[in-house]
Amino acid sequence: MAFDGDLKSFSLSDILQMLQMGKRTGALSIRHGEEIGTLYFRKGELVHATYKNLTGEEAAYSLLNWKTGRFRFDTTIYPTRRSIEISATNLILEAARRSDELADLQTDLPPPDTVLHFANVAGKVDDIHLSADEWKVLSLVDGRRSIAAICADSEIDEVSTLQIIEKLLGIGLLQQLGGDPPLGEDSPPTTSTDWEQPPL
Repeated sequence: MAFDGDLKSFSLSDILQMLQMGKRTGALSIRHGEEIGTLYFRKGELVHATYKNLTGEEAAYSLLNWKTGRFRFDTTIYPTRRSIEISATNLILEAARRSDELADLQTDLPPPDTVLHFANVAGKVDDIHLSADEWKVLSLVDGRRSIAAICADSEIDEVSTLQIIEKLLGIGLLQQLGGDPPLGEDSPPTTSTDWEQPPL
């Protein structure tokens, strides 16, 4: 039997525990504004999750941070794959830890609507060594995207994306729009393609 409701009345953690105790099979769809994510259950066990371009545990962590929105559990939709191996209890605990970490990052970083651009690092290129995930985030910086937009378009979870942005700002590779202007024609070109990227 399907059921639906509002996250103001039931937290996702409470719903997960209820589905676990009832050994329910189906799909829990959550809508937050224009965004939609889905958690899939088999006999009460959370086995799969999807949200944007995330799947598995990373998708579940993102969804478990939602405090507002609508949810619907549909018993006619069955999980077709398994991407989550840890228990719902451990997922909830890890999601809470990440939520605290996210709050700290949001306090330390500029506001979400801050636009980022490349800093002039001419002459320092040889000293820059980034991981594959750091390159993925760096490639989203175009002088138009805000921090919030970079997080929305990132292939990795929000906490990891913000940690990378914090690092790139800290080492001086990125700047807030309104700091030093983006490089012009008289400056050596400095884009995410100017440095040798690690193999993906």
